[in-house]
Amino acid sequence: LVPALRAAMARGAVMAGGSAGAICWFDGGHSDSMDPDSYKDAMIAAASKDAAGDESGAAPVDEASKKGWEYIRVDGFGFLPGLLCPHHDKVQSNGVLRAHDFDAMLLRHPGERGVCIDHWAALSIDGDSFSVLSFPGKEGSVSPEGTFLEDRSGVPGVWSKWVHDGQVQARLVPTQGKLCEIFAEASEIHKDPRVEVCRRENPP
Repeated sequence: LVPALRAAMARGAVMAGGSAGAICWFDGGHSDSMDPDSYKDAMIAAASKDAAGDESGAAPVDEASKKGWEYIRVDGFGFLPGLLCPHHDKVQSNGVLRAHDFDAMLLRHPGERGVCIDHWAALSIDGDSFSVLSFPGKEGSVSPEGTFLEDRSGVPGVWSKWVHDGQVQARLVPTQGKLCEIFAEASEIHKDPRVEVCRRENPP
């Protein structure tokens, strides 16, 4: 599968996807694969009831309804360098803001650079250039001043994150530019051992 996809990319085919479909093109990503509601049987059952469901899951309505699962780092195909965080501005059923959890993940994986895409944003890549797209009128993490809003009272955007001197640094990605401005090859990549637990719990 990977050689066929790489060949398609080389000949200029459009490669696209959201959530896991965005993570897959990168070295790795911030995944909700440990959420039992994302397991195959649960997803099939949910799809039969709600064909228009949101794959990112909903936030809990109160403390008692929080679910006890954790985000994990999963590998991608490695076509693009970086650690990708989809739904960056959202809280899912575990009650944890993905932006905050991704910061903690970067501290565990400081050799990788993060690319963080809000739920209603997209990163479009064409050759050595990129552009940031978003749905008009939708909520996101970007304030009018270009700062991060964890309450999603801003507009959707994309963030670049990295670790420097033990601290996570973040920069709002401009609406367009060159890939070298936001991507960097990893200096080291560490696997997440919880991936094997997830595979056992959610077999093909």
